Amino acid sequence: MGESSKYGGLTFGENKGNITIENNGTLSQGIASPPSDIINALQQLQKEIQHLADEQREIAEAHFELLKTHIENGDNEKAKKPLEKLTSILGVISSIVSIASTLGLGIPLK
Repeated sequence: MGESSKYGGLTFGENKGNITIENNGTLSQGIASPPSDIINALQQLQKEIQHLADEQREIAEAHFELLKTHIENGDNEKAKKPLEKLTSILGVISSIVSIASTLGLGIPLK
């Protein structure tokens, strides 16, 4: 089908986030969306990145995109590395703490 859906700036493309549940012969299909907490935290983090100087902003934007990709794919362990890099650039800010908490990571990232 090649469909994609957008949720608060996150795009879930073909076959990402699709769920099928069968219960007593009844088939339900839907699309799983990330929790609104993480969407809001990602949006806030993106705003914080925009306030950085050019060189740092470029580095942070690359790590932010990688972080989003890992979150969209549900790979929390891989999301840890770009989140660590963003923490080293921005410091421990509320959006990073929220994302780490939602992914089950502590601060400092473990």
